[in-house]
Amino acid sequence: MQSFSLESIEEKLKKVKLLVIGDCILDRYFVGEVNRISPEAPVPIFELKEIYFSLGGAANVAANLRGLNVKVELMGIIGKDEHGKILKDLAQKAGIGIKGILEDNFRPTTIKTRVIAYSQQLLRIDKEERKPINKSLKKKFQEIYEEILPEVDGVILSDYAKGMFLSESFCAWLIGEARRRGKFLMVDPKSVEWKKYEGATSITPNLKEFKETAFKENLPQDKLEESAKILVERYNLDFLVVTLGKDGIFSYHPEEGAFYSPSQAKEVYDVSGAGDTVIASLGAFYAVGLSLKQILELANIAAGIVVGKVGTKPVYWEEIKAFIKENSIAGGRK
Repeated sequence: MQSFSLESIEEKLKKVKLLVIGDCILDRYFVGEVNRISPEAPVPIFELKEIYFSLGGAANVAANLRGLNVKVELMGIIGKDEHGKILKDLAQKAGIGIKGILEDNFRPTTIKTRVIAYSQQLLRIDKEERKPINKSLKKKFQEIYEEILPEVDGVILSDYAKGMFLSESFCAWLIGEARRRGKFLMVDPKSVEWKKYEGATSITPNLKEFKETAFKENLPQDKLEESAKILVERYNLDFLVVTLGKDGIFSYHPEEGAFYSPSQAKEVYDVSGAGDTVIASLGAFYAVGLSLKQILELANIAAGIVVGKVGTKPVYWEEIKAFIKENSIAGGRK
């Protein structure tokens, strides 16, 4: 790992402010035990012990940024319902700016319910409505975006295909405005239609999403570097990052070429939310001015920590520092 000062990074992170805009999700957990089979049908009986909520989707990206001591504003949609109130309250308690969270009277708050026994996910239940945001909400978002944009160092678009970016023109406008004002903008994509992400600083698909896009673009799916180079040129990106799960992270930069950063995960309990941790880490460490290799190595450490947790939980800067010191990673000096 290239040499860097943890103390210097820590001080710089506290001065960074980012805007996250995307699909906000409320994660609900039913935690319990399974000890017997139902006499009514050959299914397990789940004995509920605890219910708790956490921030998901774009809201989890914001939570990860707060965990890294970065100031953050969040923009997204919630329903006018109890779950929306819970999401907003959780965001506020985490220190996330919520003036960009707007209510939509015509859709519910997106909620993912996970049933967990002995740290294993048994079932996931989703409640959502996938439709583009209406003209009235879009106008409000544009007003808030133009108000917040001058205050932040960069923007992260967290696309979960729930509605915020189903309008390609709206997505393109967000990117255009950010770049026009000299702000970096990173995209965590869900769509294979990358035209709407054109001009972003970077796009960070996982390997499955990358292969789907490569297939759609008539590019070789098994030649990561070759296809990444073409996609960077085709969509006018500064660089491209692909998360590879257990194999780590890959990046392609036109000047620096390809780079692989191996996974730092020691134990994997739950991969939900790992992509949110990666995009948050990329944005935070890019904002403090680290090299792309350093950024990827730190993002890999962050992802390795978070997959060792059960449920959608953010990573914390103190955890990254402890990992680096415990593993004597070169350059992780005070």
